Amino acid sequence: MIAKPRIAHFSGPNATIQNTPPLITGNKARQKYGLPLLTDSYDSPHRFDVLRPQRLAAPVTVYVEQYSAHPLESDAAELYGPPDGYLDREGHFHKECHDPSDVPVFEVELRPEDGLYPLPYMARQSDGRPWEEECTDPGAPAERARQPFYPDGARSFEEIDRLGVGERGLGNLISSRAEIDFFRVLPPAGYTKGLSAERRTDVGFGDIAPEIRGRDFFPYKPYHIGAAPPRPVLADATNRVQRILASGDYQAPSGRREARASRRPSTGSIC
Repeated sequence: MIAKPRIAHFSGPNATIQNTPPLITGNKARQKYGLPLLTDSYDSPHRFDVLRPQRLAAPVTVYVEQYSAHPLESDAAELYGPPDGYLDREGHFHKECHDPSDVPVFEVELRPEDGLYPLPYMARQSDGRPWEEECTDPGAPAERARQPFYPDGARSFEEIDRLGVGERGLGNLISSRAEIDFFRVLPPAGYTKGLSAERRTDVGFGDIAPEIRGRDFFPYKPYHIGAAPPRPVLADATNRVQRILASGDYQAPSGRREARASRRPSTGSIC
């Protein structure tokens, strides 16, 4: 059995590929808490909530409508096996169809250990207001701003693995091809309150002490509190990268085809 190649992923300063759009409170939360709805340029409520990858806190059973994954699934209905059951007009599940209006469904248990699921963003600010951008208010100081960058590449790779779909309809687009070690070399985001060792997703030992913007991590957003690394720090980062690559833990690709496959998951956040 051929071992998967091992790739070192470096999170460097101002790494655009690890930047994310602002987490904006969705209309489901706004409706629930009586907040102004998100509207378009015609003052109509947004058609859909933006779905952001999040984790379930407990298992939940959902009923998925049969033939809803593609507009033409039902066109080939004779090729499909039966559904798990049917939902009646009151939303009750039955193994057998009792009425022509019953909806055929698949019964699925979603569990926390399944990984991330795209879900509406329900969070609000501490004072009950909705989130409209990264900061509590435009131009707010750093202590009233959220960080849009990921602290290392682990989360972005997890999202690609969990939600990405390849041309053959399969997922796990990265983990099926390589093992990844994540290194925070002047990262674009930091743990301002520190992080315990057991929660680390990067390669390292011990707890992470509280980190400071402009000293331990270097983001360019929010723009008014961006931080750029000084040149001596960049030189130190270069030496750290060289030591990691010289460790022998990461095998250089031997051929053009292998190189193309190996480079793809490791691009972007490299100092």
